[in-house]
Amino acid sequence: MSNTQILKDLNAVLTYAKQRFLNEFVTQEIVLNESFKFAYQRYLASKECSVEYFTHTSIITTKAGKKIYVANQWFAIASYMVDFCTELLTYKYFLIKICGLMHVNVETYIKQKKETLNPIEGQRFVTVAKKFLQNEFPQNPDIEKVSQYLLNFVSNYSWWSGNKTIDRADFFVSPVLNALNIVNVSHGYVADIIFAFSTDIRLRKLVENLDSFAINPRINKYTPDDVETKLYQLAEGCSKIQMVCDSHAEYRPSPTISISAASLNRFRSKG
Repeated sequence: MSNTQILKDLNAVLTYAKQRFLNEFVTQEIVLNESFKFAYQRYLASKECSVEYFTHTSIITTKAGKKIYVANQWFAIASYMVDFCTELLTYKYFLIKICGLMHVNVETYIKQKKETLNPIEGQRFVTVAKKFLQNEFPQNPDIEKVSQYLLNFVSNYSWWSGNKTIDRADFFVSPVLNALNIVNVSHGYVADIIFAFSTDIRLRKLVENLDSFAINPRINKYTPDDVETKLYQLAEGCSKIQMVCDSHAEYRPSPTISISAASLNRFRSKG
């Protein structure tokens, strides 16, 4: 897609990701390709961690020398949440910038506005958000809409299935794991994988499609229904989309990376 869309609708992206995972994913043994192995090893090395790969499993050694035993299937599962988590982290990045312009303490403001945000406070937030967006994306027609998205983000946690306050480093964990219907106790590392995919541009590009990083993976063949098609349109901010109509065809997302302009800028700012 074109990366002129400032930010995606978080609720639509999350709901679409859940639908796609539910309809498409097949429980299976996953064999990772060499490109992915190299990219993930490089990411872990930047965190002073290491990885040893086996056919269907991997062993992560943390900076503290602890071992994490991972089924390679977890990497496949994590890929379904990468678009949502990418946007979620960019929303937080923008929120911090807006708080700076408002001259408020980020942690205090976030915690307070989760509980209550009166209309006057909401209007002030939207006004500052629009000013920030206009400076970052001059003349973009999405500014009004995106300022409302950001207001929803800070004041309506149900919109993006949030639980822990946004100021916390682990605020993204519960929405992504809940969407995948997996428990933190036994599969918490899946959230770490999703975070890696959403913060490293090399990994982000690789995991856009399952067959880009796994060898001969299976997916369910299905035709997206009207609800899923509309969710995709809303999530991608487009009026029309080319979807496969053959009921016997496999649904494949676009082979190009699907990312908003703001998230792309966030990656680029990291070098």
